[in-house]
This record gives sequence, C-alpha cells and structure tokens, in this order.
Amino acid sequence: MAIIKHISIKASPLALLKYITGETKDEEVKFITGLNCSEEAESAYMEMGICYQSFANEKFCGKRNDGGKQKVKMHHYIQSFSKGEITPEEAHRIAIKWAETVFGTEHQIVVATHTDKEHIHTHFAVNAYSLNGKHWIDNKKTLKQCRDISDKIVREHNLSVIDNPSRNKNNSYGEWLARQNGTSWKAKLCDDIDRLILQDNVKDISDLIKELQNCGYEVTQHKYLSVKPVYLKNRKAVRTLRLGDGYGLEELQYRIENKDMEMPFDKVMSYTGVQRDYALCLRCLQIKLYRKETDWHKVTYGELRRNAELLNYVCSNNIHSKDEFESMVNAAAEKADELKQQIKKTKEKIRVLEIYDKNDKMLLTLKPELEELREKNDKAVSEKKEISGYYKTFIRQLESDYEVILRKAKTELEAYEEELRKPPKREFTDVVRDMSVWSERVIATERKYKKAEAEKNIIQPRTYDRQKGR
Repeated sequence: MAIIKHISIKASPLALLKYITGETKDEEVKFITGLNCSEEAESAYMEMGICYQSFANEKFCGKRNDGGKQKVKMHHYIQSFSKGEITPEEAHRIAIKWAETVFGTEHQIVVATHTDKEHIHTHFAVNAYSLNGKHWIDNKKTLKQCRDISDKIVREHNLSVIDNPSRNKNNSYGEWLARQNGTSWKAKLCDDIDRLILQDNVKDISDLIKELQNCGYEVTQHKYLSVKPVYLKNRKAVRTLRLGDGYGLEELQYRIENKDMEMPFDKVMSYTGVQRDYALCLRCLQIKLYRKETDWHKVTYGELRRNAELLNYVCSNNIHSKDEFESMVNAAAEKADELKQQIKKTKEKIRVLEIYDKNDKMLLTLKPELEELREKNDKAVSEKKEISGYYKTFIRQLESDYEVILRKAKTELEAYEEELRKPPKREFTDVVRDMSVWSERVIATERKYKKAEAEKNIIQPRTYDRQKGR
C-alpha cells in the first residue's frame, strides 16, 4: 500500500537535494528525474534558488538575520510502498505522474526513487514557489489532496491503498509506546470512561465527572472536558476529545443517553415515510459501532450524534418526504433574501434623508426599524444555515451513503413485521391451563347429558284419550 508523508524544509534545501540524489548516501540512486530543473543536486539547487529568491525576496539558504520566522523554502514529500509490492521502475513512473498531477507543469521538482530499504520509496524535493510565482502551502487540506491523488493513481496500477486510515492523530510516539507497554494513563482513562458510562447512576456529564473524581481524576469542564490523574501534579490535563472517537463532550453525552443500545424496531415503526427510512439507517449504524461489526470503523460516535440530531429535526418539523424538506429549505432562503432586500431599501431611505434633511421625523422611525430588521435577518440567516446543513446531510446520506444500508434494513424490518403477524407461540403452562378448562367443560356437558337422559326415563302420569276410548 502507498502512503504519503510531508516534511517542511526551512534552512537546508541543498542538504535535502544531496540526500535524495544519493550524494551523501553509500548506495547509488538509479532513478532520478528533474521536472523543470536539473537532476544533479548543485545545479537543481541553483535553479530553484533563482526562482525562489525572485518571488520570496529572501535568500534560498541559511537563516534570517533579523531573527524573524523562517519561511518554508522547500517541501519534502515521501511516497512509500509495502515490502515486495512494487518494482523500482513502476514506483518511479507512479511518482512522476503523482508530482505532475498534484503540482502541475510549472513547479521545479526533483523526483528520486530509493531502493536501499526493504520498502521502495520515492522522495520529492518541491520548490515552495512555482515558475509563475505561485506559492505552495502545505496544510491539512493540501495533504489530503496529495494522498487522495496518490490513492487514485495507485489503484489504477492495481496496487493496495489504506482504505480506512487511523482517525486519531493526537498521540505522540511516547504515548504510543506507553500504550504498547501497558503503562499509559490515557488508555486507563479511556477504559474508566467506558466503564463508568454504562453505570445506571451516570445519567449526564455531571454524573460522569463525579464518578471520575471518585476514581482519582482531576476534572475541569469549560468549552471542553479536561481530565488527568490527581497523582500527576506536574502533567497537563488532556482534553477528552483528544483521546479518540467517542470521547468528545457531545459524543460522551450521546453515549450516556443511549448506553450503547441500538434503536428497537418498535421505535422505528412509530415513524412514517422518510422518517422511518432515516431511523432504519441510524439503527444500522448503531449496530455497526456498538457490536463492532466488520466495517464498524467506518462509523463514529460523532456521526451517530449528528444522525440522531437530524432524525429529531425532521420529526419535530413533521418532514415526511424529500419534497417537504426541500420546500422548507426554499422557504427559509426566501425569507432571508426578503429581509436582506428590506434592509437594503431601508438603509437607502436613511441615506437619502440624511443627505437632504437630517431633521426629518421619518429618520426617528426608520433607524429603529432598521435595527429590528437586522435582528430578524440574523435569525433568518441562522435558521437558513441550520436547515440547509441538515438538508445537505439528509440528501447525501439517503441518496448515496445509506442506499445499501437502507435496503438491508428494510428487509430486516419486513421480517420483523411478518413475525409480529404470526399467532403467538403457546407456552406449556398455557396448554395445561387450556386442557384443564376443556376437561371441566367436558365433565359439565356429560353431567348435563346424563341428567337429561334420566329425566326422559321417568314414568309420566297417564291421561284419558276420548277418541280411542281409553
């Protein structure tokens, strides 16, 4: 599988170029390509330096004399593959295609594929400025873009990628090592939180805080929840959201309220229309995460919380279809636009009056009216933003992400409803009770029959028949 890493180079671009081209290594680097620059370290350094200094207005090497913040002079990217997964030739071809796709045709880049390790990897030395003066800035967005492009190219070559990268990037090497050795207090904190949440007496965040304090933790709650063991006096408390998925303040509240129990089918059946579809999706996601199914890592507590909020929203607003939701979105947008136009017209009236007659009495009414319109507009814009956000999530999930989940969930719900329609199974005690009642009825009927037979056999008094003369 291919991974992409990044390192910012601020003080020694020549050293990097010499390293990746093999001048400072024992083993020769056979695969080197210069894009818009030379393949030789010294020449590439001079060419990149001319470009950099013409746009950055500072030297390409060394530190700043004024003691100011150092600028990034070069970006060092590394693309690595698993052991034995790829040949050096193919890795180099993929690397060149990746560099051209990410940076275009105007950047100076030295691409060098190394084979001195068990895993084949490629180094990229990228000038911070392109030939047309465009400044490349590395951040989370551009790094994600680099990785996505790498994954796409690698898949085209039928090679593996990391489909589900780890979400928690907050652990240092020391913390990782402590977790491996079983000495991490943060890992113990996670275990204690997981255990305390499931206790019956923990019904909200304040209850959880009390229980953590009883377990020997120092807890503070402001915008975030920060925790540390009391015995670590010189250590900084950790924000729970940095412990990983499910430990942020909102996620903890969601976990406490739901206690890791998925929504029952009886609750799902209380909804109708699109609300039921959405409730089914939420139930499936809960099962995936709570029961740790095969692909449970694709679901987060944050996602469950957002889904629950959206379900509450569509229910409280009596939304039963996509068209109804869309109508609400349009109505909110029209209301916000109408208020915006009213504000614009009122401001224009005030401007005209202030130019021609500042003492006009109408100004006394227009200015308070303008403030009132602004308050209404702020509220309308907030409502528009909220409903639009819910609607986008709603459409994305129901029409793409949840299509397969919904189909499976509907099948399970149909099976459940079919089971409800079947007559209930009779317990053994019920059978015994019914047999007893039946037996009593049989005995009573038999007694009644015998009594009737006995009455028929009784000799009746004879009466005189005139016709027969007897």
